[in-house]
Amino acid sequence: MIDSSLAMPLYHQVAGVLRQRITDGDYPVGGKLVSEDELAAEFSVSRATIRQAVGELVVEGLVVRKQGSGTFVQPGNTRVLRQRFRGSLGALISESHSARTRDIKLSHDERIPDYIASALRLDDGHGTVVRRTRMMSGEPFAYTVTYLPPQFGDLLTAADLHTHALMEILLDHGVRLTSATQAIRAQLADAEVCARIDVPLGSAVLHVERLVSDDAGHAVEFVQSWYRGDRYEYTVNLDLADAGEGLFAQLA
Repeated sequence: MIDSSLAMPLYHQVAGVLRQRITDGDYPVGGKLVSEDELAAEFSVSRATIRQAVGELVVEGLVVRKQGSGTFVQPGNTRVLRQRFRGSLGALISESHSARTRDIKLSHDERIPDYIASALRLDDGHGTVVRRTRMMSGEPFAYTVTYLPPQFGDLLTAADLHTHALMEILLDHGVRLTSATQAIRAQLADAEVCARIDVPLGSAVLHVERLVSDDAGHAVEFVQSWYRGDRYEYTVNLDLADAGEGLFAQLA
């Protein structure tokens, strides 16, 4: 469970697991954590590592140490942004309003990675790039980089990006967004992602790539996002109503 080969310190890995257990309710509010000896045995680390890990949770306000009694879970801000994707671009745009942004950087005529330029069908490989950190409750939860062809990127200004969602700006300019293809996978945070969302090097993050097209079939934007796993949950609603009897026969 704990990997000493990762760049992330052992105590931080342990703290991450304990934090997840608190978030999931395995350790309920008011509940007592098991002893340092038991945790050290479970994670195959020293008691000093466990003390550091628990100390991290104390600083965050998730647990409190009570001398002679043990360590207990406190009521704390364990809120996670739960994006509920229902297959509509409207849902994605609405979700963007629940988060604020910081460190917005807009760059025109920038060289775009080849595979993204290919997805956007760019002849010369240049376009607009928007980089921004998304915030929730005053803390970073995602770093997003958006690539756009020049005809769409030229519609953006830094001032507008500070007050409006990017897709909302495009819609206001008459761009008719109609479809998106999205892929999600786990990744380890590199130096840039770490600096943006305040996680240690090598932390596990949720990586999302999305290609959005308009009603004419033109690729409008290619979006890359890195989400903190402790502050973001992605929910997909699956509708089996139109699956037909054949699917259920296969599952039987």
